[in-house]
Amino acid sequence: MSSTVLVAPPLSRGGGVRRLVVVALTAVLGIVLGLAAAPPAQAASGYTITGVVTGRDASGALVPLDDVYLYAQPVDWQDDRDHYGTADASGRFTIDVTQPGDYTLYASCHSGTACADTYATQYYDQAAGHGDAKTIVVSTTTPVTANIRLPRFATVTGKVTSTSGAAIPGIRVESVPTSGGSVVGTTTDATGAYTLTKVVPGKVSITARDADWNMHTWDAEYWDGTSVSTPDYPYPSPVLPEGPTVTTANFQLAPTTGFYGEAVDSAGAPIQGVRWTTYTHNATTGTWDTPQYGPLMNDVNGRFFWRTEVGGRYKFCFYDDHYGPEAPNRETRYASRCWDSATSSDTATILTQPTSPAQRTLRVVLPVAGKSLTASEPWVDGPSRVGSTLTAHANAWGPSGVQLAYQWGWYDKANGWAFVPVAGATGTTFTPTSDLAGKAVAVRVTGSLSGYVTTTMSSIGYEVGTGVALTSPLQISGSPVAGQTLTANHGTPAGGAAIDYDSYEWRADGVYAGQQKTFTLTSDMVGKKISVRYYLRTTDPNSDTTYVATTGPVTAQLGTLTAPTPTITGTAKAGSVLTAVPGTWGPAPVTLAYQWKRAGVAITGATASTYALTGSDTGKAITVTVTGTKSGYATAAKTSAATAAVAAGTLTAPTPTISGTKTVGYTLTAVPGTWGPAPVALAYQWFRSGVAITGATASTYTLTTTDQGKTLTVRVTGSKTGWTSAAKTSAATTTVLGALTAPTPTISGTRTVGYTLTAVPGTWGPAPVTLAYQWFRSGAAITGATASTYTLTSTDMGKTMTVRVTGSKTGYMSVARTSGATATVLGALTAPTPTVSGTVKAGYRLTATPGTWGPSPVTLAYQWKRAGVAITGATASSYVLTGSDTGKAITVTVTGTKAGYMTVARTSAATAAVAAGTLSAPTPTISGTRTVGSRLNAVPGTWGPAPVTLTYQWYRSGVAVSGATASSYVLTTTDRTRTITVRVTGSKTGYTSVAKTSAATATIT
Repeated sequence: MSSTVLVAPPLSRGGGVRRLVVVALTAVLGIVLGLAAAPPAQAASGYTITGVVTGRDASGALVPLDDVYLYAQPVDWQDDRDHYGTADASGRFTIDVTQPGDYTLYASCHSGTACADTYATQYYDQAAGHGDAKTIVVSTTTPVTANIRLPRFATVTGKVTSTSGAAIPGIRVESVPTSGGSVVGTTTDATGAYTLTKVVPGKVSITARDADWNMHTWDAEYWDGTSVSTPDYPYPSPVLPEGPTVTTANFQLAPTTGFYGEAVDSAGAPIQGVRWTTYTHNATTGTWDTPQYGPLMNDVNGRFFWRTEVGGRYKFCFYDDHYGPEAPNRETRYASRCWDSATSSDTATILTQPTSPAQRTLRVVLPVAGKSLTASEPWVDGPSRVGSTLTAHANAWGPSGVQLAYQWGWYDKANGWAFVPVAGATGTTFTPTSDLAGKAVAVRVTGSLSGYVTTTMSSIGYEVGTGVALTSPLQISGSPVAGQTLTANHGTPAGGAAIDYDSYEWRADGVYAGQQKTFTLTSDMVGKKISVRYYLRTTDPNSDTTYVATTGPVTAQLGTLTAPTPTITGTAKAGSVLTAVPGTWGPAPVTLAYQWKRAGVAITGATASTYALTGSDTGKAITVTVTGTKSGYATAAKTSAATAAVAAGTLTAPTPTISGTKTVGYTLTAVPGTWGPAPVALAYQWFRSGVAITGATASTYTLTTTDQGKTLTVRVTGSKTGWTSAAKTSAATTTVLGALTAPTPTISGTRTVGYTLTAVPGTWGPAPVTLAYQWFRSGAAITGATASTYTLTSTDMGKTMTVRVTGSKTGYMSVARTSGATATVLGALTAPTPTVSGTVKAGYRLTATPGTWGPSPVTLAYQWKRAGVAITGATASSYVLTGSDTGKAITVTVTGTKAGYMTVARTSAATAAVAAGTLSAPTPTISGTRTVGSRLNAVPGTWGPAPVTLTYQWYRSGVAVSGATASSYVLTTTDRTRTITVRVTGSKTGYTSVAKTSAATATIT
């Protein structure tokens, strides 16, 4: 006998499922239909859908149907209103939809009636599923007519055999309307025969397959509308007629070829929950193709099955890298391996499917890689658009100590959705730039911990586009307590954009827990962190956006505390202290917190068991709220009865005093003392000999010439909200004195022992002013040094000097001014005048005799000068005169330096003018062959002091040879029978020129 599952007419809204779900359970169906038959009473709105429900009888004629309920559903998925109606004996119905809008209409026979055994459910207009339903527009109070016809069930019979013709018992045969609706199924008997009853007519998919999806014995076949079947899904779908029995739906099944992949550990035990993939060789492209769906996980026996074709070439691998609902909670992770023991798909053994055996089991041993982290899919929070910051939520990772690293990037659609990291984007937040527009941005979170396998989890990628901003952020309301209900609250799309789709996903410590707007916490969630992700897109393109909010950890349901109403003791007057008496809370111990309130409004910071009343409380009634907390109990709060209105307080008001110098130009300061309770606002008024000074209302007052000879007082007035103001006046000052003009003195003179310093006091006034002096040595007064000048002594050496000038005048305040300190006082060196010895002639050395400098040792430096100008580099105690000195007078300056002493320079008397020098001039010789055509060379010898400029002149038998002025000479025929000589002349600046002639050669031949 075939069984029927009725699929509910409404589809999911906002990620949830509409209220009405019809299943093949009589009790549930009866409850639902009972509700439909007896909808709640409601006032007629005038917005109605009316019509007649009909169906074909056995003869094919249309007849009205009365055992039918109808359901009108708003097309707007955000509208959860439900509207029901029932057909009367004439098949007529009327449904009040309460307001205008777009609707779909669904009709179904009441359970347990002949109608339900004969007719299928239907959407208006002649649609088996919601996707094909026609929209009914209700815009006015004029009823909209929507007649609906229920299709009559069909019956399908046939037989399932193998390709060899043998009957196959136990095969599952199912019929499913292609547009959605009732699924009808049965299994073949021992002869391979089957019968499907109550089959929804129209476009259908009728399939014959293994009875269990985990069985891999026979390949599935599809009815193509004829008497034979096809292994391929038929398109277009065959059409099943209403009413008559179809007897041509026969199937021939071929045995399934394929292999079982099995993952085991080193001991041969199966490893479940390991991701796998297969690689199928594409003979056309030469590539290895992989399944484009997943994740593909092996079963509890560590196995999976893959269908193959005879002659096909395959490889497969196991990857223990999946974390999530499909993955098991294993402590151990294993390394990736391919068949047969290969470490990568590139080196995996290729399996070619033979004709026989049709199926094989291929075992792969996976070595241990390390311990397994607890990992979660990260969520991205925020609108994915250029310039808007996205935030990564890693969710729950474990164990404690796992280090998380973030990498933002985008999925490259053109490259198989490969993840492309963005350089430097390694924080928990990321702001997309304009170059990422149109790309699917995502974040990868990598967890690492010593001894554990490093794991990377990737978020969903959201295309950088318009994004959706909300008028208020996503927040979770409700207490994170087991048994309580949390709600995801948020605003609407900014700018009024229409929502195309939205949904919610709740997680408890990273594990999926629900998908409604509200979420009820259970006891097994105690200690866990709760998070919700809100996904939405608007009708704007590229607007997919998610927002994330978190709360928790969840606590257990709480007990009830004993919580008495507190009382208040104390005087209700500003400045007084009130005390809260909480009463006895239980069960003890209970932690109590206090909050004082002024006229019902919490007073900031007033959270102790006592409260000092302030001026802000004056005229107001005071209460205290005591809040009790205890682990395992619900927090309780109790508020006392209100006090009488708080009376004004009395200020603490001391008598002020005056500080400061009572002299014109100086500032007096009012010292008010400590007024209380603080803070107290203080106002000031200064008086001159009892008369208020106009404008003198600050806490300080600068004395003027008008005040000279007068006394001053100050009155301080204190005020504070809620307190009575008070005023206090100081005692009078002494008579105010005038102020002298008192410049700071300076010191002139040489700061060296034996020299005199002079104090320059500047101009004091008003004249005349009597001035007194006191000299100081490094801050210590020098006895008797009270004149305006002071001669430095050896005691002052190494010290600094200052002078204090004190001015005095009747009726004026005496003033003392001290100069700035001098630099350190230096000692005086003994410095004789140096002398110069030596021959004052170019080429000769002069020597400086410095004399005896003291106190020894003294460092001496020398500088020789030519006609008073320093000679570059001439800084030794002796100097060799050069040609540049000829005709000039020479001096030497000796400079003596010693730490703590003044540097001294002494210059010698000038020498006579430097005489010209005498060159060293040897007699030259001639070398070379003395024959016509040969070259003679002059050998001048060594002249000095070098360098000396030499010139040449050759002679023939004593007569100068014209033009022969080089250092060599080539003999000509004119020279034959003659003798040759050469004259060498030396010259040098500052020296007398000299000429020397060689001896004559022998006769030239």
